[in-house]
Amino acid sequence: MKSLMLKAAKEAGKIILKHYGNYGKLKFKNPRSLLTKVDLLSDKKIKEIISKKFPNHNFLTEESGLIKKGSEYTWIIDPIDGTTNFTSKIPYFAVSIGLVKNKEVVMGIVYNPCTKETFFAEKGKGAFMNNKRIKVSNKNKIKDALLAFALPSDIRTTQKTFLLLSKLFGSVRGMRNPGSAALNMCYLAAGKFDLFLSLSLNAWDAAAAYLIINEAGGRVTNIKNEEWKTSDKTCIATNKALHNKFIKLLR
Repeated sequence: MKSLMLKAAKEAGKIILKHYGNYGKLKFKNPRSLLTKVDLLSDKKIKEIISKKFPNHNFLTEESGLIKKGSEYTWIIDPIDGTTNFTSKIPYFAVSIGLVKNKEVVMGIVYNPCTKETFFAEKGKGAFMNNKRIKVSNKNKIKDALLAFALPSDIRTTQKTFLLLSKLFGSVRGMRNPGSAALNMCYLAAGKFDLFLSLSLNAWDAAAAYLIINEAGGRVTNIKNEEWKTSDKTCIATNKALHNKFIKLLR
């Protein structure tokens, strides 16, 4: 399944790069959520590649929703995580594919076609970037931590996020929102970020990166400090050493 997942991500990446800077007409799911034909083409290509090998597997994708086929396996897909960056020619976006077996994430890949960064994890086998094992940072003081965050398209939730960020601002070394939640989480897994916060994240944004962080030695929960599930909206990720301290700051 690893080779299939890698093939699907890279073939989708080829489509994305082909249309980079030439994505056609923009559509809006809402005033702050973009959709292009490239999102749909990427989504279609990933599903075609996987379905050819596993025709009875389920899908949950940002652009197609839930496709049930009665399997114990579900592929959770974001064909372009960071569409706004893609349309602005900012090379910080990714294809995200997670594989769930009976509600447990067992494999995940996050692939940036511009930089060729490929983050991958299989449950119990570690996390890797471009085949090199990665680990979370070893920082144990909040004041030394770099916080990444993601903003939803919903205004009210975004306002709540800003209120939390203003509360946290004096406690951390810095804050960043480069524009792709999946990549932000993978950068945490690689020790570049130490904390991650989102008050509204979908399963397709986080499923693959959740496993990558766990396999890199980090921790991912909801804001109640319960193990993150694909049905959760809030997502708090850390290098594990800072987790309980960070949760306390959020309360």
